[in-house]
Amino acid sequence: MKTIGIIGGMGPMATVDLMQKIILATDAQEDQEHIPILVDNNTRIPDRTAAILGAGPSPVPELLKSAQRLTAAGADFLIMGCNTAHYFLPEFEPELTVPLLNMVTLTAEYCQAQGLKKVALLASAGTCRTGLYQKALAAVGVAVLQPEGAQEQAIHGMIYDGVKAGNPHYDAAPAQQVLRELQAQGAEAFVLGCTEMPVAVAMYHLQGHFIDATQVLAEASVRYAGAKVKHV
Repeated sequence: MKTIGIIGGMGPMATVDLMQKIILATDAQEDQEHIPILVDNNTRIPDRTAAILGAGPSPVPELLKSAQRLTAAGADFLIMGCNTAHYFLPEFEPELTVPLLNMVTLTAEYCQAQGLKKVALLASAGTCRTGLYQKALAAVGVAVLQPEGAQEQAIHGMIYDGVKAGNPHYDAAPAQQVLRELQAQGAEAFVLGCTEMPVAVAMYHLQGHFIDATQVLAEASVRYAGAKVKHV
């Protein structure tokens, strides 16, 4: 069985969520049937959205440090829970010596397999503006709606001022209203394209048909590691 290496710390709660989903998705009856997982909870990685918007340093050097530490420790392949960090893959993937599973591509392929024709993207402003998901979904024939203006601010605020700030009392009513508006525009499902979004869904009891990119990545990681996925 292969060992998974998680480039984490983006953010810490999202890293825990990814690891938990891998464990829960593994069809195992005892400790020894679970997948070995190495985690580098590197909270020194600069904010990805700030870097994309030109308001902060590049995360690439720290991403590479994490990848190198995990590989040296024995990781057979790598994954990142942070969707936005995938924007920087072209810069650092050539430096990797083990494979890295691409969460964005995997999620787009999952949407296609589910027969979806139009989805709404729920993600940080940085991820939305990179076009990462828009390009990946367009490549498999799935149309994308995304929050704009006040809608974008509502989702981004929930991610940063709610989940990342560890605030369970954050008022997520504006974000829920955004979901209703996007559904009215024809969204068949909501792609949780920020790793904090699944945490937000649970923390703030959001309602909708959600495609959890973290769950997609977790199940793909289980299969790639050579274990069986538990279907519940």
